[in-house]
Amino acid sequence: MKKIIIYILVLILTGLLIIHPDKSVAYAQKGIDICFNIIVPSLFPFFVCSGLLIYSGFCEVLSRLFRPVMKPLFNINSSGAAAFILGIVSGYPLGAVTTCQLYNSSYISKSEAERLLAFCNNSGPLFILGAVGVSMYHSPAIGVTLYLSHILGAITVGIVFRFYKSESFSAPSSPVKTNQKNISVIFSEVIANSINSILTVCGVVIFCSVISSLIMDIININPAANAVLSGIMEFVSGLNKISALDTSLMNKIILSAWICAFAGISVHLQVMGVVSRSDLSLKPYLVGKIMHGFFSLLYTYIALKFIPITQSVFTYTNNSQKISAGFCLGSLYVIITVLVIVAMIIMSLIYKPKNTKTHMNKFYKISNNNI
Repeated sequence: MKKIIIYILVLILTGLLIIHPDKSVAYAQKGIDICFNIIVPSLFPFFVCSGLLIYSGFCEVLSRLFRPVMKPLFNINSSGAAAFILGIVSGYPLGAVTTCQLYNSSYISKSEAERLLAFCNNSGPLFILGAVGVSMYHSPAIGVTLYLSHILGAITVGIVFRFYKSESFSAPSSPVKTNQKNISVIFSEVIANSINSILTVCGVVIFCSVISSLIMDIININPAANAVLSGIMEFVSGLNKISALDTSLMNKIILSAWICAFAGISVHLQVMGVVSRSDLSLKPYLVGKIMHGFFSLLYTYIALKFIPITQSVFTYTNNSQKISAGFCLGSLYVIITVLVIVAMIIMSLIYKPKNTKTHMNKFYKISNNNI
């Protein structure tokens, strides 16, 4: 039955493309413009940097630093810190990818992986601060507001989901180990993976942009509903439409907060592709993203009530200036984040917790009986 439904949907979508070839080409061109003017400049450099962190063994440091936080706050052992932090500072879908890698490597149990999926897959700072805040709204203040609300929303979802299958088996803390490789090999692998990731993201953006635009033409609804539904389908083009709406700035920012957190079906399809390689349930992830959207919307509304933003802070005459400003703002955030993490590393070296011995063979036996 599922296959029949899929066949019908694919035939309908193919029919739309055949019936409206001129519109399909025009909408595809718009999707390509979004990719080259916003997504690639904002995300590709960060894909490379985050990849270097993963392959160079930075996850080991993260799991050690956040050992005191993960269990009491999220009911997940310290190894899950890698997915949580990378999900905050990188972007879709790296948090989900890292979670599945940790689960497949037996560093976290099934219930812990499902809890982690609910809140670790988030939009990155370069996109929200640069692409949305600067490129779309011409205001770094809006980007900062959206990003802080986004992260607070994710943390809130994580705290709520600590009670999800709380009695289920949890994996014992075990140090995350990375295979040592030559820097040239690491760099080549990271570049290849980053190119593959950015092409995948752009391909999904273009396809979903075309399909959602064709469907919106048929439905023929008002611009606000059109923008929101476009965001539910593909969040980048949806955010672009929301920023151009003829409504109050506060309404546009609040809608943008919900769309950024929910991420859109295009991102969910990417996550489904990653999770399909394991036996993890997608229900916690989908419920978590819906909750994340509403928490982020609430925090944004509260922030705007206390610190109202009435107009754009900067104006830019061309796309290159917007991209440059957005990249600089996002890079500044990354630099500050790195400095904070370095300070935490120094503190962790000074105050080392007592090491606890773990027995992975015992874990495998217990996990087979309980997961």
